[in-house]
Amino acid sequence: MSVQIGSIIKKVMEDKKISPSELASKLSVHPGSISRIFNYKHMHSSLLQKISQATGHDFFKYFSQDIRVEKSDVEKQIDQIKKEIEQLRKENGYLKQINELLTKQNKT
Repeated sequence: MSVQIGSIIKKVMEDKKISPSELASKLSVHPGSISRIFNYKHMHSSLLQKISQATGHDFFKYFSQDIRVEKSDVEKQIDQIKKEIEQLRKENGYLKQINELLTKQNKT
């Protein structure tokens, strides 16, 4: 998925009611530079970070949605162990209930 970052910045600014001149002031750039940003398809990460800070909006999230990172073998093992621990906890709960029932039955 291709991200049109300039149009996203423009929409966020409109939603937050941030004028181009206000953003230009926060970035210490000429107001005409902001209108050019709206046409950007790509942007250097340092500029995007400054715009994110100036607008209070994380523009990096639009790029990270499509990133699929393969889990390492250790992470996969940890996930498996977590599942096994959860299953053991359930089984332990069942055994406690059975033990309580047997204890009650022996008392009667």
